[in-house]
Amino acid sequence: MTTSSQPIAVITGGARGIGRQLATDLLARGYRVVIGDLDQAATDATAAELGAGASAVRLDVTDRKNLAAVVAHVEATVGPIALWINNAGIMPTGPFRDQKMDVARAIIDINYAGVVEGTAAVLPGMLERHAGTIVNLASATGIKPLAGVAVYSGTKAAVIAFTQSLRRELRGTGVRLIVVSPNLVRTALGAGITPPRLTGVITAPMVSAAIMGALDHPRRFSIVVPRRLAPVLRLSNSLPIRLRDWVDDHAGSDEVGLGGDPAVREQYLSGVLGKGTKG
Repeated sequence: MTTSSQPIAVITGGARGIGRQLATDLLARGYRVVIGDLDQAATDATAAELGAGASAVRLDVTDRKNLAAVVAHVEATVGPIALWINNAGIMPTGPFRDQKMDVARAIIDINYAGVVEGTAAVLPGMLERHAGTIVNLASATGIKPLAGVAVYSGTKAAVIAFTQSLRRELRGTGVRLIVVSPNLVRTALGAGITPPRLTGVITAPMVSAAIMGALDHPRRFSIVVPRRLAPVLRLSNSLPIRLRDWVDDHAGSDEVGLGGDPAVREQYLSGVLGKGTKG
């Protein structure tokens, strides 16, 4: 095994978008970063562009054997994993009645089962060392679900609940959990969708900066990006259902999941079903 004083981070769905930005920022902090993605060519290219300290592996979060092999490979050839970021995810949009079940199943497998499987693969080593951090990417739609992303919202709510539950179990073990819920981010995942008027444009650097801040503050667990959205989401969930509908109607919330450029969204969907990255 390569010996190094640098902490080692693995990022799923790390070839582009939020994952790539996380890799960039972690490298700047002195981490050695392993970028995992189903798109091998993009993963190799990203690692090469980021330079020294970055390496690439083919990682499929829906393949349990591949996840185990990646963890074993990294810990045998690079070193113990200090930080694992479950970032891979996809967001097909549109009415649920029109969504094919193989697409719905892919959302569940990548966005939720992939987080559970990735956590299960890396957790034993962290527990043995009594050290490590797992960051799970959820979504503001996991707190305040939106029309047009029913399955996506469901998986992100599941990620939040899973992380909350596991945090309780792991108290005192030295392993830390963080869950991050960004609003719609300007990456391929949100291609063709007009950002909500309430929050405006959220970028990958903004999400990464929030995660870097959480890593610096051990008491931070659940993060909403942008932070000002957190009380709005809490308030929305406390409202009577008719008032919630009135707010959503006037805020244009349905434009996220039910709007967007159909051709751009179809192009996005065609791309991610073969790659499964966060974008």
